[in-house]
Order: sequence, then structure tokens, then C-alpha cells
Amino acid sequence: MAGYLRWTRIGLLAAGLLLLAGTGAGRADEPKKASPLRESLLKLNGATTEDTQTAKLRELLKDKEKAKKAVAEAVKMMKEAKEDEKPFNYNGTAILARAALILRETAAAERFYEHQVDLATKLKSGPKILAAYEGLIDLNWDAKRYAEVVEVCEKLVDMKGPMEVENAKPFIIERLVQAKAKQGKIDEALTMTKGLLELTNDAWYFLQLKGWVQREGGKIDDAITTYADVLEKLDADKNLKDDAKGRIKDRVQYTLSGLYVEKKDVEKGAKQLQELIKRNPDSATYKNDLGFIWSDNDLNLEESEKLIKEALELDVKEKKKLKEEGKIDEVKENAAYLDSLGWVLFKQKKYKEALEPLKKASLDEDDGAHLEIWDHLADCYMALGDKKNAIAAWEKALKMDDISKRDGERRRKVSEKLKKARTEASKD
Repeated sequence: MAGYLRWTRIGLLAAGLLLLAGTGAGRADEPKKASPLRESLLKLNGATTEDTQTAKLRELLKDKEKAKKAVAEAVKMMKEAKEDEKPFNYNGTAILARAALILRETAAAERFYEHQVDLATKLKSGPKILAAYEGLIDLNWDAKRYAEVVEVCEKLVDMKGPMEVENAKPFIIERLVQAKAKQGKIDEALTMTKGLLELTNDAWYFLQLKGWVQREGGKIDDAITTYADVLEKLDADKNLKDDAKGRIKDRVQYTLSGLYVEKKDVEKGAKQLQELIKRNPDSATYKNDLGFIWSDNDLNLEESEKLIKEALELDVKEKKKLKEEGKIDEVKENAAYLDSLGWVLFKQKKYKEALEPLKKASLDEDDGAHLEIWDHLADCYMALGDKKNAIAAWEKALKMDDISKRDGERRRKVSEKLKKARTEASKD
């Protein structure tokens, strides 16, 4: 009996040890359960359609701080996995790449886009290959890495890929030409554009590209002539439906308005916008731009204020509609339009009234990080005698990246105003 009890105790002890091992206490080879965050990230792989991917992307970006943590965790998961066992398929990678791009997490976006390219190439899917490479092009373009844009475009052009890739090559060459122009290689870009025009019998689409390159190279008069030719070719195009033709002509005429303003011919620039407003009375963009151009040149200030306020109302109305349709998550006033409103009020010497919209515009994390907006805010503070905040605003302005060529000249002027304000403040 004693022996039986002894062996029974040993058996129970062994069973207990086995039980402990079964709970994971003693088994090093049992896989750990994924965290809730990782589980939610892995579910992105199941978004098989464009609509579901867009929905997942919007859900992911609702809270930007959480989204940044999610992207960082996804990168960690990629690093931990073996090369042939990456945790995300094409669907999940596409969502994460777009999220990282929107969040301006450049390194993460590059990792995901490169993985997306690899997956798309293995799948031999033309649409997926194009989407992946276009994402990589957009990433490098936004980061102003134009040499990398050229490299990616040339790789696509040289690729012997599916039919979709072959058909897209003229448009890939278009991006290549634009990147060359951004590198300052204007003559080379124009030569490439000439080749595209010869291949397409001077198609209006690539004639636009010629105008774009001329504008980038500072050849404003040439660009105006080219875009005028585009309008003539559009009128003569019998294949375009009237509604499509109208939209394209509006876009070309809008470009012409900007070119005239760059040439300091405000009257002609304004005339183009007036015609556009007449055809598109509900366009917030055209009304804001006309109001801003006039106010920036001290013209028609009361009418400008009216136009800009209408633009703000139209923009909010459109965003409310989009929110009801589930296409956006929040309705907020356009930072550029708020800046326009503040500026036209400033020009009327309504400095206290101008301050509120200018501050609101500058506080927009997405669209308020612009040298011009912060310069306007500083000017307003200075007009109100608030040198401390004016100096702070100009200092912030100089930290902003240049978005357009005219920002370089504005940066010089901001530096001069900041230097003068500091000198005056030191004497107070």
C-alpha cells in the first residue's frame, strides 16, 4: 500500500508538471498570442476591394497618434519576420503604405511601398504593379527626392511587364519629365516632351506637359502661349464629350490665371477667374483665388471679402455633404481660405478682425504649415503692436518648407522683416 501511494504521488507530481507545461509555463516553443494591436493590423490583409481598403484606411487614421503607433508596430512586425514570412499581404501592405504616406512617416512608407512592389511583381498583376510603383513615385515626389522619382520611373519604363504597364508608359514618362524639370534639367525635360508630342501627333494632353515644364523653368510667356494652344486643341477635339471637355478647359484656364499673376498681369489673371466663376458659380476655389489676388494687390477689397466669405461657406457646405456620405470624418474650415479672409481684412486695416482667421489658419496641423500663412499672421501681430508674437510667428515661418517658387522670395523678405523686428524689440 505504501509503495502504491508513493508511486501515485510521483504520478500526480508528473501530471502537475505536465499541466504546468501545458499552460505555457514551461514550453518555450509555444507561439505567443498576438497583441490586440497586432491582431487588428493583421486584419488589414482581409481588405480585398478598393472600397474596403479605403474604409480601413480611414478607420486607421481617425486618431493620428494611434495611427502612428500602429504604423510603427507594423514596421516592427516586418523587421521581426523572416523574408519569406512577412506578416502582410498585398492588401495590408497597400493600406499601411498609404497610411504612412499620409502621416508623413517617410521611412515606414518607403518600406511598405517597396514590399508592395515586390508582392505585386510576384503576382504579375499589371494594376497592382502600377499602383505600387505609383505609390513609390508619390512618396519620393512628396519628399522632393526627384532623383529617386527618376530612378523609379526609368525602372517602370524599362520593364517588360503586363499590358497595363505597357499602356501606362507614356504617363510614367510624363512623371519622369516632371522630375527632370524639378531637378532643373529643363532642356532635357523639354526634349523628352517633344518626343512625346511627336509620338502622339501633338496631343493636347502632352502639350499641357510642355507648358508645365516651361512654367517650371521660368519661361512664363512661353507657357502662356502653350496653354493657349491647348485650349485651341481642346476646342477642335471631336472625341471628347462636352462635360469632360468643359472640365479640362476650366483646369487649363485656371492654370493660365496663375501664369498671368506670376507675370504680374493681375488684370488678365483676374479675368480668367471671373470667366471661371461665371461658368462655375459654386466653386469655392475660383472665388477664393479671385478674392485673394485682388486683395493681395489692394484691389476691390470689399468685393474680395465677399468672395472669400462665399468660398468658405461653399467649402464647408461641400464638406458637410461629404461627411454625410461617409467620405470624410470631420468638417473644418479650409486653412488657405481662412488665410485669405484674414489677409483681406488686414488690407482693410481691420487688424483685430483679421487676427482670428489668421490664427485659426496657422493652427491647422495639416494645411497651416505654410510660410505665407505664418508671414501674414506675423504682419498682423506687428500691425497690432505685438512685436513678441510677430517675431515668434516669423521665426516659425522660416521653419516651413518652400512649396512654390515664390516662397524663396518671400523667405528673403521674412528674414528682413524678422531682423528689423528684433532690432526694434531690443530698443524697447
